[in-house]
Amino acid sequence: MRKKITALMLATAAAALSTALAGCSPTADKSNTKYDITAALSEDNTLTATVTCDYVNKTDVPLSELWFHLYPNAYREGAEYCPISASQLAEAFPNGRSYSVLEVRKVAVNGKDTDVTITGTDKNVLSVALGQTLDPTDRVKVDIEYSVKLPNVKHRFGYADKTVNLANFYPIACVYRDGAFVADPYYSMGDPFFSEVADYTVDMTFPSKYEGAFTGSVKSKTETGDTKTYSVEAENVRDFAAVLGEFEKMSGVAGSTIVNYYYTADSEPERSLNTAVAAINTFGEYFGDYAYNEYSVVQTGFVHGGMEYPGLTMISNKYTGDTYNDIIVHETAHQWWYAAVGNNEVKHAWLDEGLTEYSTMMFYEKNTDGYKFTLDGKRADALSAYILYCETYKNNGLGDTSMTRPVNEYATETEYAYMTYVKGALMFDDIRNTIGDAAFKTGLKNYYRDNMFGIAEPQDLIGAMEKASKRQLNALFEAWLDGNVKLYSSN
Repeated sequence: MRKKITALMLATAAAALSTALAGCSPTADKSNTKYDITAALSEDNTLTATVTCDYVNKTDVPLSELWFHLYPNAYREGAEYCPISASQLAEAFPNGRSYSVLEVRKVAVNGKDTDVTITGTDKNVLSVALGQTLDPTDRVKVDIEYSVKLPNVKHRFGYADKTVNLANFYPIACVYRDGAFVADPYYSMGDPFFSEVADYTVDMTFPSKYEGAFTGSVKSKTETGDTKTYSVEAENVRDFAAVLGEFEKMSGVAGSTIVNYYYTADSEPERSLNTAVAAINTFGEYFGDYAYNEYSVVQTGFVHGGMEYPGLTMISNKYTGDTYNDIIVHETAHQWWYAAVGNNEVKHAWLDEGLTEYSTMMFYEKNTDGYKFTLDGKRADALSAYILYCETYKNNGLGDTSMTRPVNEYATETEYAYMTYVKGALMFDDIRNTIGDAAFKTGLKNYYRDNMFGIAEPQDLIGAMEKASKRQLNALFEAWLDGNVKLYSSN
C-alpha cells in the first residue's frame, strides 16, 4: 500500500508531540489450495456468496481444524480493531459512519454440515472442525455460505460514489506457522495480511451499470436483464480482489502482458496507462518477468494512495498528475514484492514496503522523459525527510528507530511510514552502494526467482544479496533493521 509522505505529516507530528514468464499463464501447482467462489452483489450493496475451499495441508503436521480470516468483520459496528485510523475516519466515511453486517449461514466439511464457530481477537476467525485428521499433503473441501452488507467507505472493502471495492471479501485460509494458525486482527496500520498462493475460479454477478476489474483473467461475461456475470480464473495468486465501477477502459501491452487501465475521471488516461506499461517493462527487466499474463490498474475511491493485489491495483481517485503516476509505479512494484514474492506483512512490513519504495525510485533511472521525479531527487527527499523526522522526535521520546517491529507496535502512522517506507528505501540504497549495482540487481533477480509464489523471510533476501556479492551482509542489514544506523547528529 502507498501512504503519502509529506512535509505536512512532519508538521502534524511535531504538533502532536506537543516460475512463470510474462505473457504466459503461470503453471498451476497441482498441490495448491483451490477456491471456487460464486458471489452476487445486489443493488443495496449486499454480497451473497458461496465459497468452496479445496484445502491442501502443506504443513508437516496433521491438522484437526482449519481457520479462515473473516476480514469483513473488521468493518462491523463495535469492532475492537477498526481498519481505518481515527485520523482518517471522516475522509473515509464522507456520508457518515457505516458498518458491515456479516452472516455465516452454513459451513460443511466434505459435504457434511458442521457448526459455525466464529472466534478470534475481534471475531475475525472462522474456526472449522474437520471431524478427522488431515495429514500432510492430504486435501479437504470446506463449503462456506455467507452474506455481508458492505459499508459505505472509501477503503479496501466497501462502496463509494461510482465504485465498489471488493478486497479481502471472502473467508481465506489462515497460514499455519510454528505450531499455530496466524490470525492477526485487521490493524489500521500497514497491510495486515498474510496468505499463501492458491488457484481461483470466481463467478461474480452484479448490477449491469458496473464493469468489473479482477485479479486473473475474465473467461466469459454474460448480461441478463439488470445484471452481469463475469467468470474469472486466476492461478498462483496470494488473494483475489475485484473492483466494480462505472469505468472507462484502455488497454496496452507490456511485452506479452495485457495491461488494463480502468478509470472514472482521469484527464490523462493515456499517461496513466503508459506509466503502468513502463513499470511492468522496467521491473521485468530489473527483477525478472512479470508473474502473470494480465495486469489491471483501477482508479477508485480509496482513502490511501493505493493498494496492491495480485494482478490488480487500486489507485485513489483523490490524486492527480505526477503524484498519481508515482502511486501507479509503487503499486506495480508490489506485483513483484508481495504478490509474487510473499511475506508476513504484519511482522516484516519493510520486506515488501521498503523494497517496493526503493524499486519505485529505481524506475526513474530508466524512465526519465515525461516524469517529474528522478532517483537522485527521491533519494535526497527521503534522506532529508528522515533526518528532519529524527531531529524533530529525538528529544521528544523517539526511542525506537527499529524496523523489526510488527505493524501494531508502531506508535503512530507517521512512525510506521518513516521506519518502513522511508528508512527502508534508504537501507536498500545503502546496500546497493555497498555491494555495487551489478551484485544488487543480481541479488534481487535471484531473490525473486527463488521465492516466486512462496513466502519469503528476511534471511532469504539477505542471503540472496550475500550470494550475489560474495560478502557477509548480516551486520549491515541488522544495523539498519535494529535501529543502530543513525542519519542525524547526536549533538
